[in-house]
Amino acid sequence: MTYLSGNSKYTTKSVVIFALLAILMMQGCAQKTMQTAALQLNPEAQLTYDYLVYMDYRSRLGQIMSQGLRTPIAINEAAKIQKEALVVLDRIIAVEPTVQLYLDKFALYWTSQQIDEARAALKEALEKYPFNRDLTINLANTYLVDNRSKDAEAVLKEYLHKKPDDLLVTTHLARIYLEQKKFAQALDILKVIPQNKRTQQIHYLHGKSSAALGLTKQAIKSLRKAVKADPNFIEAWGELAYLYEIEKDYSEAEKIYSKMLEFPDVSNHIRIRLIELSLKLNNPEQALKLVLEGPRNNAFLLEAAQVFLNGKFFGQASTILDIFTQQKPIPDAYYFFKASIAYEGESNPKKALDFLNKITSKSDHYDRCLQFKSHLLMDMKRNDEALKIISEGQKRFPEDADFYLLEAALYSETGQNDLAEKALLRGNTNSPDNPKILFQLGLTEEKRGNLDKTIKYMEQIISKHPDHSDALNFVGYLLAEKNEQLDRALVLVSRANRLEPDNGYIIDSLAWVNYRMGNYDDAWELINKAISLRPKQPELWEHYGDIALALGNKKEAEKGYKKALSFKPSNKKDILKKLENL
Repeated sequence: MTYLSGNSKYTTKSVVIFALLAILMMQGCAQKTMQTAALQLNPEAQLTYDYLVYMDYRSRLGQIMSQGLRTPIAINEAAKIQKEALVVLDRIIAVEPTVQLYLDKFALYWTSQQIDEARAALKEALEKYPFNRDLTINLANTYLVDNRSKDAEAVLKEYLHKKPDDLLVTTHLARIYLEQKKFAQALDILKVIPQNKRTQQIHYLHGKSSAALGLTKQAIKSLRKAVKADPNFIEAWGELAYLYEIEKDYSEAEKIYSKMLEFPDVSNHIRIRLIELSLKLNNPEQALKLVLEGPRNNAFLLEAAQVFLNGKFFGQASTILDIFTQQKPIPDAYYFFKASIAYEGESNPKKALDFLNKITSKSDHYDRCLQFKSHLLMDMKRNDEALKIISEGQKRFPEDADFYLLEAALYSETGQNDLAEKALLRGNTNSPDNPKILFQLGLTEEKRGNLDKTIKYMEQIISKHPDHSDALNFVGYLLAEKNEQLDRALVLVSRANRLEPDNGYIIDSLAWVNYRMGNYDDAWELINKAISLRPKQPELWEHYGDIALALGNKKEAEKGYKKALSFKPSNKKDILKKLENL
């Protein structure tokens, strides 16, 4: 939040000032002589005296704040000065209630995080100076810091109702709308501003709002205007490059990222984005060149190596990592990444294991090292050794859910389902309410056909992690399968869909809930979208057939069932029966 204030300017007759300075020098510290001075001075002199005392308080408080409130003594001293400064300031305001003085009063409360008092000072000021811009924006900020965005919006909207041409306040309101993901409202107030009055900030916000609403071409046009107005507007350049990526215009995006590298103090993030783009354009040599020309700090090099690993460019990733061999000692992260290359790029788990064995137990990566070792040993069918490593991990990191999940996976692969469940239950004891463990316990019950217990576990996840899209989807789909609580099922799956809008399985669930509710047209539109995202899933094609049949379209129903059979479903007999019934 920003505290808006103009320059303070306190003036009076110089002869009075000199007289009062003499009094201060004779009587000592200002705060000890306020009452005496108040009795001896006339109103004009008293006002001037109070100004001087207040300025002294401000100066002393500024010195303390600049050194940081690091000790209880400093905190108490600052609180004492603030309290005394407010007493004097209130006396000055009673005589000369200026906007600047109210802003000073607000700032004294704001810097000490007394938000309610700061807000009250601004409200008092606005009664005398209604629709003052600085007072209004700061009042809105006091609501924002308390997460009261609607109140902040209301303050700014009331101001704009009286002063609709104030571009600064319009921009501030648009930013609030964007932060609250109210993109349509942001665009509504920005698009009415005439083009010749739009600042680079307004073009930028217009572009961001448009992009969020899927109006990509309009967004690009606005962002182009923003960077034309301010060629150093790095945030606008970044948004523009990202939009070109979305449009798959990688060449234009690459030009912008390359241009951004010329800016002073450009973040490593921009260079990483350009590296990712070069790999998308299948130009690993250029990507590697960008790494070698970049900073030699460990964080950047490791992130760059990860980008190459993700793209399966293992040779280039290894070249980057070899830079670490010049360091003494070689960082543990080097061995971890080299193990990844050996396993994923060379299909050599033994070589990967040799790298991991060089990581000591003192490493910050030791938990991940043990997990990786366990996975490699399981892959090599050395289960007894894997169990020893997993056991060590559980002892050293008892709250880390992944070690219990690994143990459960090992037992599940060998058909020891009871031992797998015991491992998960132990994990749930040591890492209570962990969503990964609860989800696996839910799947275990589903395999046994205990759908009520499955839902219970998933509901437990949702109660603690309301944005867990898989659990939301699971419960919603199971309710639809049972044809129960369909309204709630729709709410749960819709929330999951908002969290992961391009997840074919969730969209299929949404289609299936609508089918159960009798909303066949909506279900048909959704199942087609789900199929486009997951074209090789027999369950989705079976749903396609069921929904088509509900719409009376036997031809498409037949297509759906035949497609489902082509992907070898587990319920082949059920689908064959549906075909026969057609």
